[in-house]
Amino acid sequence: MARAVALGLLLSSVIMVASPAFAADDGLEAARRIVFSALPEICDSDLAERLPGLEDTVHDVHWSETDYEGKPVQKAGTLYEIGCYAGAYNLVVAYVFAAEDGFPQQGELVTFATPAFSVDYAADDDTNTKLARDPVVTGFGADTTLINPSFDPDTNTISTFEKWRGLGDAASWGRWTLQDGRFVLTYYAIDPIYEANLEDPPEDLHDTVFVLYDASR
Repeated sequence: MARAVALGLLLSSVIMVASPAFAADDGLEAARRIVFSALPEICDSDLAERLPGLEDTVHDVHWSETDYEGKPVQKAGTLYEIGCYAGAYNLVVAYVFAAEDGFPQQGELVTFATPAFSVDYAADDDTNTKLARDPVVTGFGADTTLINPSFDPDTNTISTFEKWRGLGDAASWGRWTLQDGRFVLTYYAIDPIYEANLEDPPEDLHDTVFVLYDASR
């Protein structure tokens, strides 16, 4: 299980996609055009219409930066959350970010730094509940979509919970926080143990967590 493309920095970036100016009344439509133009094989432009209750979302965001003189500067922008694909138990979402003053004022597709990792199960294990060794981080990649994300406007943080199967016993989850106008990876962990494969799994297999990245450490 690996995600490729090594990164030197654990920062989000933007994919340069030609985009129209983001007027206040058409920003969401402009964001949709950016997403569906950049990710035509991943994102379904009719998804919101076909799934009742699923709506693309607009978030007003505010943050503080330090200017060249060391003075705090208040910034504002808009984060657009665009549904791309819905599976049986995971929703795939893309984000477009537009700053009110500065880059990217016209709106750009956000990419998210994500650990690439390998998981090796024990040779005598056919239940995927025993590991030969702890998971290993092999690098960092950049994802243009997130799985089951939610945005917290109080902390400017996007959190995810990606089920590896419908039961959710094995999963991965991460957090990216807006810093200086970019979404920065701050935490990423996985639970690679499929304890539901066992009839009576021991307590120590429940909620097994391997932290692959933690910016607070």
